[in-house]
Amino acid sequence: MPIVKVAWLLGLLSTLPWSEAAMAQAATTPARPPNIVFVLIDDAGFSDFGAYGGEIATPNIDAIARSGVRFTNFHTASTCEASRVMLHSGVDNHRAGAGTLQVVIANNQKGKPGYEGHLSDQAHSLGQLLRDGGYATYFAGKWNIGNGLERSPGARGWDRYIGLEQTGADNYEAKVYAPFNLEPVWWEDGRRAQLPADFFSTRHYVDKMIRYVDEGRAGGKPFFSLISLQAVHSPLQAPQADIEKYLQRYEAGWDRVRAERYQRQVQMGLMPAGLQLPQAPNRRSWDSLSDAQKRAYAKRMAVYAGMLDNADQHIGRFREHLRKTGELDNTVFIVMSDNGADAYDLANLNLPFKVWYRLNYALSYDTLGAKGSYVHYGQEWAEVSNTPLALFKGSSAEGGMRVPFVISYPGRLPAGGVSHKFAYATDFLPTVLEIAGIALPGDEYGGKKPHRPTGTSLLPHLQGKTAHIHAASEAIGFESTGGQALFMGEHKLMRNAAPLGDGQWHLHRLAQDPAEATDLMHKEPELAKTMLAEIERYNALNGVVLPEPGYNAFRQLLTNNWEILLRQLGAIVTTALALLLGLVYLLARWWRRRSGRHASA
Repeated sequence: MPIVKVAWLLGLLSTLPWSEAAMAQAATTPARPPNIVFVLIDDAGFSDFGAYGGEIATPNIDAIARSGVRFTNFHTASTCEASRVMLHSGVDNHRAGAGTLQVVIANNQKGKPGYEGHLSDQAHSLGQLLRDGGYATYFAGKWNIGNGLERSPGARGWDRYIGLEQTGADNYEAKVYAPFNLEPVWWEDGRRAQLPADFFSTRHYVDKMIRYVDEGRAGGKPFFSLISLQAVHSPLQAPQADIEKYLQRYEAGWDRVRAERYQRQVQMGLMPAGLQLPQAPNRRSWDSLSDAQKRAYAKRMAVYAGMLDNADQHIGRFREHLRKTGELDNTVFIVMSDNGADAYDLANLNLPFKVWYRLNYALSYDTLGAKGSYVHYGQEWAEVSNTPLALFKGSSAEGGMRVPFVISYPGRLPAGGVSHKFAYATDFLPTVLEIAGIALPGDEYGGKKPHRPTGTSLLPHLQGKTAHIHAASEAIGFESTGGQALFMGEHKLMRNAAPLGDGQWHLHRLAQDPAEATDLMHKEPELAKTMLAEIERYNALNGVVLPEPGYNAFRQLLTNNWEILLRQLGAIVTTALALLLGLVYLLARWWRRRSGRHASA
């Protein structure tokens, strides 16, 4: 039997109940509930971690994967806000208040229930549940599920925190990364945070988390730490030493790197052999680029790799600190990405955005990745990040929704496991609560009746008690930014609005076709009919408001942010005009004086 088929079969076998020896090892019960560390990477693709076939150095994330279980079929929402509210609440993103990404919210969705753009008051908060259950709760990083102190992490159950309230920001200074806001805002323990002069986002957030854990140790409680990194969200920025490691690595181009990643995935038993790697619209081959373009794009990917490499180093630094303080062996680690890789280079979106970026950031080759620079790695490298999946963040294709997810639980989970079973973002909260020994809340909680979590704990599957997480008949729906999906058993029904799709429904069997190459809509009409009925039921139950016909997320982005863009450019244009008028005035005075001297002569 070919070696790739053996690897694939071994991967499939790892989804079955664990061996008796492994379960005997896992029977040890810790003296107290375990600490839980959740590291949320921003916009990392399915294949970026070494444990998922990537060539980027992520030894610390890979060590977590080796000591625990990797999921190959874990899904989130396709955008950050929707994913984060589901992870925090355990319910669908509409019920949790983030029906769509606010910067592209359609006109007919504005002001509607479920589209508030923050973690709903009718939804649970993971921080509150853990704190009420006896945990010390710490948050550091990108919050993005509520603006203002009244919706900061402290208002939703986090004891200590520093949180960036927006979808992103510069990594070196208090500076917006796009013309979506007038200023970035960080909240820290009940007040506006001031960034240090040597700020770098990843290092700063891990420094804060180490401090929170150390200062809270005297309380004797187990801790829940959520480290929500800005890496690898744009702008891609990293220390020069980390970028330099990869300057030559990507000169071979995206076609070759993608093929190499897929081959490693097959050898690791993560993906079936024989897949035809999908190609996104307007994709360019590496050989079609000029030498100058190849050089520039190779460095862009080097910056991306350096940023993820750097993030992994700081994850390792935190783990080492826990080891030195005796906490590591009683700490659960969970690492995942919030959605698929980001393909959208805002600096080239249109003329106003081009002007804004050129006025606010350095874009030259020599500065890429440094303080003051802006770089995005582009659609083709995003395809590499998502190997072997189709499309990207913002789409309901697998490249937007399927993400790496690793979990380790010393003494309770066997090492080196791989699960190919479908799991979803709403499963996260029930899993964490079961690990912590905290009961799922009833219908009433804190004098209210919040939406009851709908996900399923992963723990029985992880411990080999169940072969599946969700029943084959269970339908799990999703909608955001005009993209829709419904998962049922091994099948997925999905459609995407323009420009990411044709607006038509497509049916795929993910176990054999994770690249979504074969459409089964006409081959399995009865199943398609059943799933179409389920998506309508999902829409009705969750208050889904589909964007009006003709909706285009990129056009809507400009419509929604035009006022802020004008205000930001307006100040710059006004200053430039004032300087120009001043120069004209000075030249006029000089000319009159010169003319006067000539006349008197």
